[in-house]
Amino acid sequence: MQPSLSPRNITLAGLLLLATLATLLVRHHAFFWDTIQLGSRHAHWYYENNFRYLLLPDEIDSGHPPAFGLYLAATWKLFGRSLAVSHLAMLPFLLGIVYLLVRLGDYFGGKGNSWMLALLAAADPVLAGQAVLASPDIALCCFFLLALYGILYRRKGAQIIGAIGLALISTRGMMTVVALYCFSLLANWEKSWLAPARTALPFVPSGLLALAFLAYHYQQKGWVGYHDAMPWAPGFEQVGIPGLIKNTAILGWRLLDFGRLFVWLLLGGLWYRHWKGGALRKNVPVKQAFWLAAISLTLLSITFLAYRGLHGHRYLLPAFLSISILFYAVLANAPLASRLRHLLFAAAFAGLLTGNLWIYPDTISQGWDSTLAHLPYYSLRKQMLGYLDGQNIPLESVGTAFPEIGPLKFKELSEDNRGMKEKDLARDSHIFYSNVMNDFTDGEIRRLQEEWRVEKSWEKRGVRVVLYVRAE
Repeated sequence: MQPSLSPRNITLAGLLLLATLATLLVRHHAFFWDTIQLGSRHAHWYYENNFRYLLLPDEIDSGHPPAFGLYLAATWKLFGRSLAVSHLAMLPFLLGIVYLLVRLGDYFGGKGNSWMLALLAAADPVLAGQAVLASPDIALCCFFLLALYGILYRRKGAQIIGAIGLALISTRGMMTVVALYCFSLLANWEKSWLAPARTALPFVPSGLLALAFLAYHYQQKGWVGYHDAMPWAPGFEQVGIPGLIKNTAILGWRLLDFGRLFVWLLLGGLWYRHWKGGALRKNVPVKQAFWLAAISLTLLSITFLAYRGLHGHRYLLPAFLSISILFYAVLANAPLASRLRHLLFAAAFAGLLTGNLWIYPDTISQGWDSTLAHLPYYSLRKQMLGYLDGQNIPLESVGTAFPEIGPLKFKELSEDNRGMKEKDLARDSHIFYSNVMNDFTDGEIRRLQEEWRVEKSWEKRGVRVVLYVRAE
């Protein structure tokens, strides 16, 4: 018997194909933004030292378990150190995400509607932006969905593997395990004092691994999470009341950013219209989706609110997925006419897609690794590097900002140890600027525009690269 050509199966096949084709299309893209550190630099340490050490040196140790760097390094040992191998190493996680989204769609809204959840997630700019990178957050999302699948379908093996994967990826993955435990306790509520212990059993292996790593790391290095000498230590500076208010506003912005505003508006309208009537209030999948979103967002917001610089969109990816699940569960279970349901889905889907077109002015920092809007940067960057070589301008003499500081080796997986330096507008003769760089201050941007001369520039779909030369 042949599989049915239902919207569900067509969407599943289409998204599996899309994930594969997208990976092949970006296979030559350099490492970008945080993946330079969390992917390439970590993997290089293990690759070049033949896995002799478990812990990373302090200058590149972010305090996370090193599983992702070990995984990338292992793929390089097996298939060769290349950008293509690095991107293809992400494909199993991407395919897993697609399959698990469809299966979770079956649970929260029925097989007749599950295609909607998969498409909503695919349209999410934060997930899509990370999906074209060799990113540990894609692995984190896959393990999060796997553990969630195990909880809802009572598949202990999937739950255990998913939780272990989360604990091995990052400290944020460990926090996500705690969120899933709290959700599991509510989703499978039992009026028994033994319920918390029984619910915790599938999470015990991940908890033991997390505690073992943190204890070993502390015993070897004397710190956990971060230390004052690391380059990104200012981001871990705790904030006071004014900072907490500012961070709350940033969190609200992140929750609305890149088209998610449309999801919230539609979700609010559906909730207001149908909650009072009881159609949603008595629906178990809707209640479970609500608790999943509430718990994930609450726990993942703790560090977001408490520290000065932990505000990346990707830090909230499990919460964003949970919000999409909540919207889908409400949409699929509300008493709506089929045409209206599909119309509301189309509005949310289109709204999220437009998020990849949201580009802010240069003086407003933007999460470029969390939107497909950054894709033109790779070809523009290549043009600029080619121009610098053609003009015999040494890279070491060019000032720039994250993510272009440092050797090309770690971005392009070449043997080229040349690289640009951190900008110093008082001394540099050339500055490489792009609007994908958030570390130029407003004052520096104005100085470049007013006091420096543009030697060369390229622009494509809202992304710009500019080579400034000091005016005579």
